[in-house]
This record gives sequence, structure tokens and C-alpha cells, in this order.
Amino acid sequence: MNNGISKPTLVLHICCAICGAYLSELLKDRFTIIYYYYNPNIHPQEEYERRRDSVIKLASLYGSEFIEGDYDTQNWHKAIAGFEGEPEGGKRCPLCFRLRLAKTGELALAKGATHFTTTLAASPYKNEDIIGAIGTDIANKLGLTFLTMADFGEPKKDIWAKTRALAKEHGFYHQNYCGCIFSIRNK
Repeated sequence: MNNGISKPTLVLHICCAICGAYLSELLKDRFTIIYYYYNPNIHPQEEYERRRDSVIKLASLYGSEFIEGDYDTQNWHKAIAGFEGEPEGGKRCPLCFRLRLAKTGELALAKGATHFTTTLAASPYKNEDIIGAIGTDIANKLGLTFLTMADFGEPKKDIWAKTRALAKEHGFYHQNYCGCIFSIRNK
């Protein structure tokens, strides 16, 4: 309970409801959460919409604001140009992370938030150290605080197990690839 003191605002970049379910639990008492769905990498558009709709359901469960970023696939293709042939987890991914986290930081500033983070690092398929370094770099430039996986106070494997259980309990859409057109080939 906050004893009449308002909680700081955090913008949570969210790629899917599965990765966000338990992080929402971890953050809800410390922050007013704004869910930001900015994922121009997700392909095809039908997949993008399925994931978005599940995130809207998650935001509703927590009574939180939901903001959808532009589905600007052209900008995403420009950001990763030259790295299309990289394997999943290769040199293309940090470029994609930076694009999405930079937009999240900009939104955090615009909304008067003091913190931002992302659900990307909760996935066992993503490198939380790279994501943490990118997010921290952006936060430092903007005068914000970026929460890394270490700030959540639980091991990543535990967070992943708990988030999958919550996602199943709530019936969130479950995808079977990262989302980008290039990761489809790795399914």
C-alpha cells in the first residue's frame, strides 16, 4: 500500500502477453504501468494483431493504460538493413532491440515516466545482458532509469516459469517464433 504517495510511472515495452504476465505482477505494486506495444518487427500483420490483442487483454487485467506504437515496418527494415541473413540471436537482434527501446524511452519522457523496461529480456530466447546494456544506454541519454532483469529480484528461469503459468491461466495467445520475418525460417 502506498500510504497516499503516488507510485512512479513506468513504461513497459511489451512484445507479447506471455512475456509480460509475471513482470506485471512484479511491477504492479511499485509502479503505475503503461503498456507500450511497439513491435514493427512482427510479421505477418495477422501475427502482430494476435499478439497485440493479447497484450490489450493483459493491460485490461491490470487496469493499466495501453498504447500501441506505429506498425512502421519500413523503419524497422531500414534499422536492420544488411543484417537480414543473420541467425536468430545474431547481429540483427540488437539493432531491433535498440529501435524499439529508443521509442519506449521517448514515450516514457512524453508521458512523464521516470522508468522504462521491456519484456524482451524475460524470454529465454533473448540475451538479457545485451538488452540491459542497450536500455541502460538509452535511459542514461534521456535521464531515465531502465530496469534490467537483475532489478526484478528473481532469477530469469523462475520469472519465465511463472510468466508461462500465468499466461496459460489467462489464455493468452502463444506464438512459436520471435516475430520477425527472418525468425520464421528458424521455426
